[in-house]
Amino acid sequence: LKLYIQRVFIMDEAEQFLPLYLRFVKGVIDSNDLSLNISREILQKDPVIDKMRGALTKRVLDTLGKMAKQEDSEDYATFWKAFGQVLKEGPAEDFANKEQIAKLLRFATTHDDRDEQAHALDDYIGRMKEGQEKIFYVVADTHNTAKNSPHIEVFRKQGIEVLLLSDRIDDWLMSHLNEYDGKQFQDVAKGELDLGKADDEEAKKEREETAEKMKPLV
Repeated sequence: LKLYIQRVFIMDEAEQFLPLYLRFVKGVIDSNDLSLNISREILQKDPVIDKMRGALTKRVLDTLGKMAKQEDSEDYATFWKAFGQVLKEGPAEDFANKEQIAKLLRFATTHDDRDEQAHALDDYIGRMKEGQEKIFYVVADTHNTAKNSPHIEVFRKQGIEVLLLSDRIDDWLMSHLNEYDGKQFQDVAKGELDLGKADDEEAKKEREETAEKMKPLV
């Protein structure tokens, strides 16, 4: 961002006005009054800067949200391919806007098994099985490894969708993204398998029998 004060150029890269996860934004800020040091090259600490930062962050997120909602969202798909991994830094850095950032995230899922990250969390929730209480995901080094993970076999059998995460930042992202829209995230490779009310009794019985058979090997 280029900063001007009363139309006088002050600095070329004004990093104070947007969080780091929005570093792809280019623009011009022209303010009537901000505190500068004597050389007029460095901004002093000023509560006005914090207010401007909050307002600009909200404006950028709102603009991205409108772009994502368009029926023909090719523009957002293009944006996501270029800057999706940068936006994934958001939930860890900007707690106040975590829900709004999560709405903008896109994922590959077992819904179509494609490696393209095209599914929003709202899409996932809209397709959840009756009685399903959690958003399930698996993290792997590659998309191919994720979609062939043995951890998701039981989910495929029961028609429960799983997010397929394979970007280097994904594990770190999910450690800061605990829930969305009241639904908890669950890593299918960690902890005990709990499908909630969506669990099929027959499949549950089959898993228990298999576990019993495998006890000698374990």
